[in-house]
Amino acid sequence: MSDHVHMMLAIPPKYAVSQVVGYLVMESAQHRLRDYDRTRRQSMSGF
Repeated sequence: MSDHVHMMLAIPPKYAVSQVVGYLVMESAQHRLRDYDRTRRQSMSGF
């Protein structure tokens, strides 16, 4: 399993690169948290 991803993005000039990267980091963190939470609930319930 890969531990990182390479991406090529076209960012319009009206957006700062730091804003786009911050958004991507936030979204991936929320996705990992949802997955972790779901896995934790399943292991606690025994299913």
